Amino acid sequence: MDKTKFAQSTGAYDLHLAQWLTEMAIGYQPQGIIADSIFPIVRVAKQTDWYPVFSRQEALTIENTARAPGTEARKITRSVTSGSYFAKNYALKTELTLEDRVNMDMGLATELVGGRARYILNKLMLDWDLRVSNLVNSSSNVGSSGTVTSAWNGAGSPLTNLWTAIDNVKYATGYRPNRVVFGARAWDSFRRDVTVRNLIYGVNNGGGYVNLPQVKTVFEVDDMMVGQSFYSSSNESQAEAVSVIWPDNVLVSFTAPNPTREDPSFGYSFRWAGGVPEMAVEVLPYDPKIKSEEIEAAYYQDEKITGSSYGFLLYNVNSSH
Repeated sequence: MDKTKFAQSTGAYDLHLAQWLTEMAIGYQPQGIIADSIFPIVRVAKQTDWYPVFSRQEALTIENTARAPGTEARKITRSVTSGSYFAKNYALKTELTLEDRVNMDMGLATELVGGRARYILNKLMLDWDLRVSNLVNSSSNVGSSGTVTSAWNGAGSPLTNLWTAIDNVKYATGYRPNRVVFGARAWDSFRRDVTVRNLIYGVNNGGGYVNLPQVKTVFEVDDMMVGQSFYSSSNESQAEAVSVIWPDNVLVSFTAPNPTREDPSFGYSFRWAGGVPEMAVEVLPYDPKIKSEEIEAAYYQDEKITGSSYGFLLYNVNSSH
């Protein structure tokens, strides 16, 4: 049986890393998923290790930098504590049956395999998005949080509320937030609010609803994004129950522009490539007992909040009073 047509395998029964599928997987981004933007990926050499937690106060202390002629530069020290990560293995696989292979149009062989890979990648990334959403949408995991005085779906003050959140992080940490994340419902209400529309388009000029680039410019942040991913909160034996992954909240945070373990940031995704290449896609050998191959994707990762004080959460913005 010629495996090269379907899996590019080097032999009939060996495990094979599909290079073209892996390259596709690394750059693949399903619609609405933003986890990798909230917690940028830091690649690490070990599956489990420590990361430094630096003193913010010490980093902002003004030092005496003057040096007298003929003397050495003044030596300073840096205090550090640490946190730990453990990169878990996340993996899924699906079948590519003999019947599918035999009955397909040979010109669609690549798309058949690629479609299977995208299916499991979607599920892997939905799980990643949900993990990050659950982590950052807890008031216990951010430096500060609060509700709004009036709900945004009525007579609320979304502009004032968002400025309050930005100022909170800036004056508490010395770092101005550079990222704002809306839950889908929060964004719907924000962009339709009359005060927001009047600010962007002018009073009563019928300019329509605002968009993310416009709001990004107003608040002078690097990233303004909306969590638009959905999932079914019921299992496969129950009636479908579609829910948003990102709840009715707004997260304001500072994230290091060039992520490394050494830079302060709200959070990071620690990804280890020691077990399998990141987002590797493997085509497992044909099994004559079940008349099927299997396509598997996997990665090792741990998402950690590395600086809770760099985040502020506005929660339940459409139901707070």
